[in-house]
Amino acid sequence: MSVASFDLRHLTRQVVAAIVTVLVFLCVLSQAAIGSTVSLALVGDPKYAADFEHFDYVAPDAPKGGTLRQGTRVTFDTTNGMRFPGKMPNELDFIYDSLMVRAEDEPASFYGLIARDISVTPDFARITFYLREEAEWHDGTDLTARDVAFTFQSVAEHGLPGYRAILQGVKVTAPSPHIVTFEAESTDWRLFEFVALFPIFQADFWAQRDVGKMTLDVPAGSGPYRIIRLDHNVQTVLERVPEYWAADFPVNVGRWNFDKIVTNYYYDGSILVEAMRAGEIDVNREWSPIAWLNGYDGPTLRAGRIVQSTFQNPRGASYSALVFNLRRPPLDDLRVRTALTAVFDDAFVRDSFSGGLSDPPQGHFAGTVFAPGYTSSHAERELLAPFKDVLPAGIFDGSRPPSFSGLSTRARLRQADRLLQQAGFVMRDGIRVNDHTGERLKLSYVGANASDRNVVQYYASALARLGIVLDVSFSEYVVARRMILDHEWDITSMGGRTRFPPGADERMFWHSKRARVPGYALAGAEDPALDAAIEQMTNANHESDIRAAAQAFSRVLAWQRYLLSYAQNDEVWIAHKPDIGFPPNFKPGDFHFVSTLFWAH
Repeated sequence: MSVASFDLRHLTRQVVAAIVTVLVFLCVLSQAAIGSTVSLALVGDPKYAADFEHFDYVAPDAPKGGTLRQGTRVTFDTTNGMRFPGKMPNELDFIYDSLMVRAEDEPASFYGLIARDISVTPDFARITFYLREEAEWHDGTDLTARDVAFTFQSVAEHGLPGYRAILQGVKVTAPSPHIVTFEAESTDWRLFEFVALFPIFQADFWAQRDVGKMTLDVPAGSGPYRIIRLDHNVQTVLERVPEYWAADFPVNVGRWNFDKIVTNYYYDGSILVEAMRAGEIDVNREWSPIAWLNGYDGPTLRAGRIVQSTFQNPRGASYSALVFNLRRPPLDDLRVRTALTAVFDDAFVRDSFSGGLSDPPQGHFAGTVFAPGYTSSHAERELLAPFKDVLPAGIFDGSRPPSFSGLSTRARLRQADRLLQQAGFVMRDGIRVNDHTGERLKLSYVGANASDRNVVQYYASALARLGIVLDVSFSEYVVARRMILDHEWDITSMGGRTRFPPGADERMFWHSKRARVPGYALAGAEDPALDAAIEQMTNANHESDIRAAAQAFSRVLAWQRYLLSYAQNDEVWIAHKPDIGFPPNFKPGDFHFVSTLFWAH
């Protein structure tokens, strides 16, 4: 079903022998028989029947074997994925199983892995997972409800603030070895999505360690791979588990095809590309447009020993932006944020640093039915009416926020200077200062990805023309990530894509409740209008109400200038050896795209 027919309360649970249907708030639930693959869709109906054999985006007969070498710039400082602060290696996800698996060719459908069956109340206030008795850890011990309960109780106490918020007030119980129940005080589908996909950790392993502390001990796993080497921020080596308990499950057929996966760590993206050109790695998902255009060129590419393949992202366009930290004056002033936006020539940045591969930003939910129209709807205005006195009038007039695109550099500087003077910051001897205190206007930038360096350095030079100093700092990933999540900066980079159903990410990144605690709410916006839109997005029963809330959210976000978006891109770029095989309907997804690849020779 298309996104246009989105209905958050339309759920389907599939059957093998018989279907029992109960209609409550347009909710369709059915009982799954033992041996079937249970499913739940948040958008329409699940695509795959209970007896499906494999996902359509895999090669079910893909050959198994060989070693895949990949590179990453994302370093780690712990193997404890239940604690914050701390960053676990991304590839460790391959050693763990989750209760369910998300289908990459559907907007929001989930299929059972550890879970053989589920029971969900229409309001998501009570969720029960019935576990497969054959689920086991690599050491041969059973994976039970105790492990599931331990995982989420630990995350609720020690995890990322955003995760703790989802689990706040949630009671997790394991009434039997193969039944685990989540009971929530609030009613929200986000809880289901979170617990269904989060990796499950072994209670016995952590019983001998302090879950509240970081460690580099090699953890026990239950998934398709085990760790055979863990060299901190140098290399990890995973080995496929021959006796993996769920190897033949429909959600795993055609996946996990390499005998070994080697991940090498590189601080700088240019070094990673050089490693690719030198033949040291076999595949790399490239994020930098300039690297994609120019970095791989050379004898290796021309001889066909490297192939560049482009795919459409099944999750829609990603965006690139700078975000302002509203916790720090004067960034809490809309006039200052608007001035800082005006001086940024996004067209120049796209032409200079993406080689035309990126498109102009179209706003939150761009290209979907949730994007706001040119004029605001009655439903939007009604939702935002209580905040009319504090929101820009243009939100209610139906106009778009003023655009600086196409203006000359001189015109941009004039507009920015006027706004800064209105906010009390004037030029004295070429330096922008507070008119009352004489203090110089200095801002800081902290970044974790060196590929953003060119954009940020351009921005620093543009701000210098306004007399503003931007101190730029790029650090090793773990260090920078901790500073960013602790909000120790004025400006940082933010990227990603909007997920469906709408509401979960918006709550994590933009709700006022997240503003004053460490975590992903980078801007620290405490905006009651955004809060109201988020609440309606996550709690509404009807598509029209969800759409109005999403459109209102997008409009407020744009007018308030919390983000400085400068590009979007709906392509995925993968450089690889020519004998790397891709399934016919390959879906790169967001993470771990290598799970469906194979050696074709």
